Amino acid sequence: MSDNIEDSNEWIDWIEKSISKKYIKYYEYDHFYNIKEIGSDSIGKFYRANWKNSNKYFVLRSFFNFNDTITKELVHELKLHRVVGFHENILHVYGVTTYDEDRNDQYLFVLEYADGGTLQNYLKENFLDLTWSDKLNLALQLSYAVSCLHDEEIIHLDLHSKNIMVHQNIVKLADLGLTKRIEEGFKLQSKLFGIIPYVDPKRFSRQKNNNKTRYPLNKKSDVYSIGMLLWEISSGQPPFYTDDELYDIDLAVEISQGLREKVVPNTPSDYSNLYTGK
Repeated sequence: MSDNIEDSNEWIDWIEKSISKKYIKYYEYDHFYNIKEIGSDSIGKFYRANWKNSNKYFVLRSFFNFNDTITKELVHELKLHRVVGFHENILHVYGVTTYDEDRNDQYLFVLEYADGGTLQNYLKENFLDLTWSDKLNLALQLSYAVSCLHDEEIIHLDLHSKNIMVHQNIVKLADLGLTKRIEEGFKLQSKLFGIIPYVDPKRFSRQKNNNKTRYPLNKKSDVYSIGMLLWEISSGQPPFYTDDELYDIDLAVEISQGLREKVVPNTPSDYSNLYTGK
């Protein structure tokens, strides 16, 4: 199937053809029950639901203001999952559904359900029970997932503890940059402040390279994000976290000037060396 897609009609056609050829599974929305909203983000909502004659949970991922930008990025995300969706540490996209099967202009993703919630929530709820072996296992799983992306020349650029899930103690990378791409398409910038500690500091720099263009984010940007996540796994809380205080531009400036979190006391050196580079 060709990847050269010019407009929204072709994106919809790609999805429909993929469904008809069974490359993508289509789920009848009416066959879901016990549908319950469990969260939202800047681009849509998440619902937990059961599938007919089953107690198994799925997640339905809806989108606000469904339009050409979203349709294009849904297709892009589905293509990426066809390449790396086999990996145990990448949240499985089971298929798609629509509220009305006679309308194809508002698809929802049907996703794997993660009983531990986000990595951030999982650490908050379970940190005191985690051994260093458990923490290292989480860190390795996260690294394996991102390594799988990089092996296929996929750069994520939106790694943080709210878009990484945990299911039965197994790390699940929740999207492959879908949220970031849609936010950029809609020029939604406000989210950046919520994830400042995970962002490659070079993104905040005003310096330009020899071609007089801003530093292009790359695989190393993902590696930096992983380092911050490894620190978070070791500490049980987000980097630079202070109760009732939001991240701001001052923090971004300090990070760009070299501010880093300190190694958590009693962290094994073999672990801390992974993110300090020593």
